[in-house]
Amino acid sequence: MNRAAVATLGRASDWRARAGARYPILRVMPGWLMAAVVVMPAIGFWLGLELRAQGTGSVAATAAAPPAPLAAPATLRTVGMRHLRFVDAPDKSVQVLDADTGAEVYRVVGEAGFVRGILRGMARERKRLGKGPGEPFELSLNAGLLTLRDLATGQRIELTAFGHTNAGAFARMLVDVQPVPEAGDRQ
Repeated sequence: MNRAAVATLGRASDWRARAGARYPILRVMPGWLMAAVVVMPAIGFWLGLELRAQGTGSVAATAAAPPAPLAAPATLRTVGMRHLRFVDAPDKSVQVLDADTGAEVYRVVGEAGFVRGILRGMARERKRLGKGPGEPFELSLNAGLLTLRDLATGQRIELTAFGHTNAGAFARMLVDVQPVPEAGDRQ
């Protein structure tokens, strides 16, 4: 072999130095951690197949199961929709009122960063466009997607995209709270 080939072989075997030049974190990362990053997902994948195999009898039966049929678009319908108004209360909370009935359906108390952040952004857009607080917001749950739409500006925010915890803060506003019957009222 000539000198160029030997030099190339020497550089090719030093993969960590080459990778470290491109990704500096690899220079200081211990070898055991790099191995764990590669090995742990493989073990998890293997364990996942084993756990499913216990329920069905074999891994092949799990892999060969046909996919569930998708629901036809005609069967997808709105399962919840409400027009809401958000009013600042004197105690620094936010009253959530049903725009149709005027009844309080929820109260945002405390920090509630996600809810307040979304409402602040939508109020800023209304102010920018010169719209007042008169027009309600529409909160709807349609085919598993929770959406808040500003009827004054047309702005729409897909709340489900922010994760189930954040979307759940708004989903509580779709729930009708029924009064608990008194002990004498029960039959």
